Amino acid sequence: MEKTERSHAASNCRGQIWRAFFIRTLLVAFLLIITALLLSGYAISRYKDDYYHNVLRSCDVMAKDFEEHNQSFPNENTIQAYIPNSIENMTSQLDFFVYIFTEDGKCIYCSTNTGQKTEDVTLSTEILHKIQEDGSYLTDHAAGKFDRSVGEPMLIRGTTLHLKEYSTEKTYYMFASSYTRVLNRFTSNMMVMSVAVCVVALLFSSVFNIYSLRARSHMMKQLEDSLRRYAQGDYNVSLEPEQYVGTQLEEITALMEAISGQASRAEEYSKQFVSNVSHELRTPMTIISGFVDGILDGTVPKGKRMEYLSIVSQEIQRLKMLVTSMLNLTKFDAGTIHLNYRMFTLNDMAFRTVLMFENRLEKRKVEVEGLDGEKVRVCADPDLIGQVIYNLVENAVKFVNDGGKITFTFSNAEDAWIFAIRNTGNGISKKELPKIFERFYKSDASRSRDKTGLGLGLDITKRIVHLHQGEISVRSEEHAYTEFEVRLPHIELPEQQITDRSDV
Repeated sequence: MEKTERSHAASNCRGQIWRAFFIRTLLVAFLLIITALLLSGYAISRYKDDYYHNVLRSCDVMAKDFEEHNQSFPNENTIQAYIPNSIENMTSQLDFFVYIFTEDGKCIYCSTNTGQKTEDVTLSTEILHKIQEDGSYLTDHAAGKFDRSVGEPMLIRGTTLHLKEYSTEKTYYMFASSYTRVLNRFTSNMMVMSVAVCVVALLFSSVFNIYSLRARSHMMKQLEDSLRRYAQGDYNVSLEPEQYVGTQLEEITALMEAISGQASRAEEYSKQFVSNVSHELRTPMTIISGFVDGILDGTVPKGKRMEYLSIVSQEIQRLKMLVTSMLNLTKFDAGTIHLNYRMFTLNDMAFRTVLMFENRLEKRKVEVEGLDGEKVRVCADPDLIGQVIYNLVENAVKFVNDGGKITFTFSNAEDAWIFAIRNTGNGISKKELPKIFERFYKSDASRSRDKTGLGLGLDITKRIVHLHQGEISVRSEEHAYTEFEVRLPHIELPEQQITDRSDV
């Protein structure tokens, strides 16, 4: 069943890839056709303008030459002597035909290459009125052709001639007619070339798309296989992110690599966490069990029973704080922890916490000072702040040097209640200082001196302080001291809790 679902999913994925291929191909073809049409249209338009300009220029140059010759030789019959020879020479070299009409529209001359007689050529009233009004005429429509037997389009250009014959100025109309074969051939060639370019470009685009889609399909299969192995708990597979650089999968691959790395570290931390928790629970339980059994079976003298019971009580408190830390960590991750604000004195809570470490402090001859300082009452969750103080005191006791000093500071600033604890000792290096609040992080010094710690205390401490909208900071100087400072913002106890408030 599972294999069938995977096969169906893979088939859908391949179908989506090929649908994407066809869509991209159609889009490319559309863009190529539009681009080819625009470029070919622009080229044809420019060529057509140039072509028309050359025809116009030839006709206008002839007309100007005839008028200048007529001015130079006023007594010569220009219309019968000079003009026919010039036109015949011109038409023999260029592929166009010339017609000359009188002012009333009668044809008096046709170039030899037209193959027509003057009496067979007529000038329509529409063309005559147009050239009389504007002085010139231009068309490529069939209505402008003088030889109706010609089926292909022609370009017709008309211009006005002013000639003097024996001191009398007369007006004539000269028309030059040219085939548009060259223009048509250029247009056809441009269209054929555009189609060819589109086809070739589309083929190249299709080949490239197929290659890229195959490569992408291969990459997707690799990602799918890697994700399947991740789902099975195997994080040793490497995606080789460098092969995805520059592709759409680059960011996804980088994120997957990051997730894999975090999952691997989480798995390692989890194993370490379980091992450390087991040890942390076993040690106090062994002490409690041994002392209680000794008291019950009478091996412990009556004079020592209170001392042993005190030790048992301290170990029970230690177990309680350990279990509370783990429970709170779970609540923090789930976002279900809630604050129960009450008024209490920080100094008293710190004093009771120090008593839990009294034996260890006396054994190492550590001096504690500052607990009898200014009394500071705060409004906060006493259980959670108690855990903060316990974690910081425990941290100070672990790393204070033998014969060293732990100093407490309590103060009430304008905007916050401040609690600080400093211990002499090796301190924390500048390199490790920014990392000590990370979950499971243990400094080099911590690893050597604290074999069983979970690396959770400071992470939980920071979370509790931030939950109270407060701040926690650390200062340290190597081979000198380490100091943690907690600032809790001033908060007034809600009215409904004032009558129930009590110290912790």
